[in-house]
Amino acid sequence: MFSSRSALVAVGSLLFASPLLAQDTGNFVIRLGTDTTAVEHYTRTPQRLEIDQVARSPRVLLRHYVFEYGASGAVQRVAITITNPSAPAGAPPMQQVNATFAADSVAVETRRDTSIQRSSLKVPAGTVAISGATPWSVYEGRIMRLVSQKADSLPSPLLYVGASSMNALSIRKLGKDSVVVQTQTEVYHVKIDRSGHVQNVVPLRGTQKFSVDRVATLDLKAAASAFLAREQQGGAMGAYSPRDSVKAVAAGATLWIDYGRPSKRGRAVFGGIVPWGEVWRTGANAATQFRTDKPLQMGNQLVPAGFYTLWTIPSPTGWKLVINGETGQWGTEHKADRDLYTIDMTVNTLPQAVERFTIGIEPNPQGGVLNLDWDTTRASLPFTVKP
Repeated sequence: MFSSRSALVAVGSLLFASPLLAQDTGNFVIRLGTDTTAVEHYTRTPQRLEIDQVARSPRVLLRHYVFEYGASGAVQRVAITITNPSAPAGAPPMQQVNATFAADSVAVETRRDTSIQRSSLKVPAGTVAISGATPWSVYEGRIMRLVSQKADSLPSPLLYVGASSMNALSIRKLGKDSVVVQTQTEVYHVKIDRSGHVQNVVPLRGTQKFSVDRVATLDLKAAASAFLAREQQGGAMGAYSPRDSVKAVAAGATLWIDYGRPSKRGRAVFGGIVPWGEVWRTGANAATQFRTDKPLQMGNQLVPAGFYTLWTIPSPTGWKLVINGETGQWGTEHKADRDLYTIDMTVNTLPQAVERFTIGIEPNPQGGVLNLDWDTTRASLPFTVKP
């Protein structure tokens, strides 16, 4: 994986001066921790935003985006084309998405091979449309509007193209050179220039912990070749936080846990990307699910056989395991009123850092131990199987 410094050097070695194609152009390097995950170039006019991106997850892909706007600035159409750079010349795109906006609705058509899916959604006036894979050129346009209006904040409805529900976007001015960009799940600190161009993005809260840096020049073809070479040598990057499961038989009880596995990627984990004192999904993406077919004594709580979700509250002075009665929800949708049990955990320091978050179960004749390992931290909870 690229380190933060080597990412700039490696990408920088591929760069060349790109001509000014329109009124406004720019380039971004996107990272997750120390790993460079994508690079992209945009061209903006008042009625059109065009983005070309080379991304590495789940494998190296080329994404082309076109956003078309009316005279009032309202989005009229979004087109997304995803191609495989290693496919033979003339091969069809892997996926195409076309979203057409009316006054109060959007119609979305998604083509993948011979499959076509269509959907529609009511959207309010003033909706900002983005792709979750590349929102920053769109956000930059909104920031530039905030700066030009000399306003303190700019709220708007937000739609991730293809989503079945609306989100919300708020951009708030912090000073002459920075703003806060916030959605319902994400918060970013953004350094800007005097006109509102994004210079640097630092994730503060949420699940999309990507940082962004503006670079002066960028060679997308060379970047794609470099990413493909890495993929051929070490395999595809895969999902950022792949789903995994652990199954164990302990003292006659069958236990099963399904969870997402984020990676450290050079970042500070606990007290960093996982804040102290807040409920954590105990993994990534969808909530961590837990099933037991026999009652378990966990600390001072007797947990009946059943299907649950597992949450944790890490803190510098100790951890707590939270067992919740709701299942199937996304990891940002914790409902405290569905919490059933809160149990103290034991915390120890591991001799070596664990790169990818790992849940394990160690069986013993009476039951076992639940272990949560990440970075140099192990949070443990012994349990006993009951009849």
